[in-house]
Amino acid sequence: MENPFYITGIIPEPYFCDRDEETKWMVRTLKNKAHILLTSPRRMGKTQLIRHVFEQPAIKNKYHTFYVDIYPTTSLYELVLFLSKEIYSVLVPKGKVVLDKFLACLHSLSGSFGYDPFSHTPKFDIKLGDIHSPELTLEEIFGYLEQADKPCVFAIDEFQQIAMYPEKNVEATLRSHIQKLNNCLFIYAGSNRHILENMFNSAAKPFYNSAEQIYLGSIPKDIYMEFAHKQFAKAERKITPEATSFAYDQFEGHTYYVHNVLHNVFAYTNKNKKIDKDDVNNALDLIVEEKGRTFATIMNQLNYQQKETLVAIAKERKASGVTSVAFVKRHSLKSPSSVQHAINILLEKQLLTYENEGRTKVYSVSDGFLEKWICKTW
Repeated sequence: MENPFYITGIIPEPYFCDRDEETKWMVRTLKNKAHILLTSPRRMGKTQLIRHVFEQPAIKNKYHTFYVDIYPTTSLYELVLFLSKEIYSVLVPKGKVVLDKFLACLHSLSGSFGYDPFSHTPKFDIKLGDIHSPELTLEEIFGYLEQADKPCVFAIDEFQQIAMYPEKNVEATLRSHIQKLNNCLFIYAGSNRHILENMFNSAAKPFYNSAEQIYLGSIPKDIYMEFAHKQFAKAERKITPEATSFAYDQFEGHTYYVHNVLHNVFAYTNKNKKIDKDDVNNALDLIVEEKGRTFATIMNQLNYQQKETLVAIAKERKASGVTSVAFVKRHSLKSPSSVQHAINILLEKQLLTYENEGRTKVYSVSDGFLEKWICKTW
């Protein structure tokens, strides 16, 4: 049997764990013609949730669905390239008529398409250098979405990247186009709450109050444990409740990390052995050790104050009152102001994340394996 704990690619339906309420909410919100802001800590499963929502009959049968991760982009030129490439790739299997309708809208790029002699369709071999006027091409992309033969849902992951583009007024430009659309809904997703909340909750920002918001937290422990035990049972394998409980608690149910540990336990433990807590702990130690060189490189890129602040928060796992005198003294830090400055940098680098508990921000290290490595190393 294939490993049921997927850590890459699209998760097939039988191996998708829970998210029933979130799925229903997102489908209902889209059917009510509202945009969505989906935030979560990194690797909590937001991308898989979006894919899962796209596979629901109410969405799959009635909408063109597009997904693009813009984390690698650093400019409006790249954003335009990523958006147009995603639309093209989705429409190719839908036939020449549908594809030609899209290509007819891209007047600014019409001379840049090649031709595929096998499929008898234009070939998307556009490079960044072919985009001479990104504002115009962006307008053409939105023009297509508005006149597409079916309503569209476009998910843009790591949407906070647009706030870092060098071009001026990118947020305002996008918002001005999007608010005119009647045929396309957007799912704005991301893991940098620090930036996204400012973009969507600040009255001074173009996207203020423009989307219904949902935060993706951990899957409840009892639900996850039941799922995990079913997967082992299907493979005629055994694991103790203490082992799955231990794996869950190590990362407070953060899906990717728990999945990763169980993936490795499933793959590298003798299939005739009943997996126990020690097996899970050994798998976790090996993962952290393998990632050590990468983590050391990350730490070497930080200055001393950023590093000592990150270490302090890692050791507390969940850190509140980080600028209090008590926190500063407990970890022998320089000063509350230096801690606050370091935290702002660490948030921008996405090495830290936070959750709101009332009016208090509770900080933690974004990467669960990095947290484990820091605690072992320092």
